[in-house]
Amino acid sequence: MFRMRNLALGLLLSLPVCVQAAENELGWTLDSALKQVERQSKDFASLLAEVSAVSKAADGSVSSELSGRLYMNKDGDYRVQVDDDSGRVMLVTRNEVQEYDPAQQTVERYSLSKHKDRMEPYARLGFTTTGKDLKDDYLVTMLGEDSIRGERVLLLELTPKRDSERQVVSRVTLWINQASWMPMRQTIEEVQNGETLTIDYQGAARNLNLNPDFFRSDWPRGTKRVTR
Repeated sequence: MFRMRNLALGLLLSLPVCVQAAENELGWTLDSALKQVERQSKDFASLLAEVSAVSKAADGSVSSELSGRLYMNKDGDYRVQVDDDSGRVMLVTRNEVQEYDPAQQTVERYSLSKHKDRMEPYARLGFTTTGKDLKDDYLVTMLGEDSIRGERVLLLELTPKRDSERQVVSRVTLWINQASWMPMRQTIEEVQNGETLTIDYQGAARNLNLNPDFFRSDWPRGTKRVTR
């Protein structure tokens, strides 16, 4: 899950009264918030951020954690350079996840069509996904307002509409920064093992001219490729 075990990584029509009250107090409705997310995503070209990810088991104990630097392009492909001495890298594209371990001189490749339980693709939510995408693919509820590191955020809860996705993820919560309209935090709740993955983004820089080589699987010569 971001995949940390391998790396270490509708309701709009009938919102609860408490949520409606929060919307009125904040001045944001769910529709107006999603329109802001829509504007952000249409102008999104890249992201550079420091990221930390913590996976907790169903009993609340920490099962794995990591931190690193994340690079994402406009297609939602992203690369995580793990922040330790290992030199490990995760590369996630539309079709697969690759995990490179220089110490072992191996890269493990996971086809997303074969490994539908992988959690990595959900990290794109709120960045390259439009507000319309969220409404089409999820039941969306606005939970209210919060603050992270002094920044005001809106909480959006996403429940997958498709049966295939509900077998993988029960819900996703996004903490959307009201200044950038990108997530500052995501929690992804897994169905199979009851694990919860929390991803935090800090120092986010948007629409930089990132090197396209970051998103290519050009591993050093002699690297053994293992397909899962």
